[in-house]
Amino acid sequence: MPSAASDLGLTLTTAVRPPVEDPTLGIDVPAAPDRSRAHRLVAVGDSLTQGFKHYAVHDRALSWPALVADLLGVPFARPHDRGPGGYPLNLEFAARRTLTRPLLPGLVAGVRYALQVQRAYERPPGPRGGLRHEALATWGWDLRDHLARTADTERARLRSGPLTRLDPRVQAPNARSAVEVLDGSRTPGGTALTSLRAARALAGGVENLCVWLGSNNVLRSVVQLQVVPSGPRLRDLDAKDAYTVWTVPDFTAELAEVAGEVAAVGADRVLWGTVPHVTIPPIARGLGGALPGCGRYFRWYARPWAEEGTFDPGRDRHLTGLDVWAVDQAVDGYNRALLDVVTAARERGRDWRVVDLGAMLDRLAVRRNEELGARPPEFAPYPLPAALGDLDTRFPLTDDTGRLLAGGLIGLDGLHPTTCGYGLVAQEFATVLAGAGVEFPRGAQVDFAALRRRDTFVSDPPAGVATALRRIGRLDRWTRPLR
Repeated sequence: MPSAASDLGLTLTTAVRPPVEDPTLGIDVPAAPDRSRAHRLVAVGDSLTQGFKHYAVHDRALSWPALVADLLGVPFARPHDRGPGGYPLNLEFAARRTLTRPLLPGLVAGVRYALQVQRAYERPPGPRGGLRHEALATWGWDLRDHLARTADTERARLRSGPLTRLDPRVQAPNARSAVEVLDGSRTPGGTALTSLRAARALAGGVENLCVWLGSNNVLRSVVQLQVVPSGPRLRDLDAKDAYTVWTVPDFTAELAEVAGEVAAVGADRVLWGTVPHVTIPPIARGLGGALPGCGRYFRWYARPWAEEGTFDPGRDRHLTGLDVWAVDQAVDGYNRALLDVVTAARERGRDWRVVDLGAMLDRLAVRRNEELGARPPEFAPYPLPAALGDLDTRFPLTDDTGRLLAGGLIGLDGLHPTTCGYGLVAQEFATVLAGAGVEFPRGAQVDFAALRRRDTFVSDPPAGVATALRRIGRLDRWTRPLR
């Protein structure tokens, strides 16, 4: 049977990609011109840049670009939050309404909350147009989406008329989010623009463009627990959803197109975030001890509620350690391609820089680094600020009194950072900007103690998450015969 590595055209190696210590990659370029730009900060990305957490777009004032803009002392044009907890469904809000109640009342409260969200968001789209935004991120989008999708392509995915859960076009939460972000980004004639062309069209120019893309070219592998390499239909916006991991050549080709669009924006400075290893967040739980041949990986990776002793690799959906090893090596290939793009731009005199967020997550990977005892020497422990010193990247668990037992840097969806986690991302970008000579009126240091107080999940955790996860695990085992 072919392995994930062979399907992806990879040869497994125990070597790791070392962190990028110098954002300039050792290549000097002329200083950015001393001129006033109307837009000090513009951010293009996916859910990680949009501020998605606990499975909802919520508190966009606490997204990492908004936090950086606060440090810069400038406004940051973004869509406004609305509805109860954001969309599609804020799991923190749902937990507070359900987990402290008996089972039946809790289920009723959960349904009522979901209906509130539906009424707030799932409406026919309004008239075209609106404000132009500097926050140009849409959750779920990969490289091709940023090259091809616009507010109008996404409007076409929405159906007007009575709301019904039977028609997925009514929900289409990803399309709704894109319309909200991009509907005001149009030519004078009304033609809708892609995210990168929207950045290019911002009047008065862009000083600092931050681009963090690529996670969604590999994320489905851990969400679906399946490795399906990209194929000939990767430019088809619908057909490509069948792929869960882009091969390195396919990713490299798409990245080259994205880089061309980024160059056309003409920003004084471009910061590129590296692609994180999506196998580290606890959406996929490592089980079975260390993988023979590479001790950095577990033998199996299953759902977050899977437990040693009850997990059955013959019946429960999972990835093998070899699969995860291959997925990580694909991401390493993506990041090598990204470094090549930045190198080529700097050799042409463009001030493009690397923000190595992938290495940050590698250093924070507590289960593979500490539990398996296999921390590579390249991944020194990440120096968490004192205010976040008790948090880590495990699945967030609370006891029945609301005490945080584990995690705190990644939210209840098992994928996206909490507000505290986004603060770390903001700090990485701010540090690179400060190193590039960008002035921060109050300094380029995030106030992590204040940020922790604003993180409602960490500062006032909902009770009963650990109990709820165990119940989900039991339900999953009971339904095995039906699958």
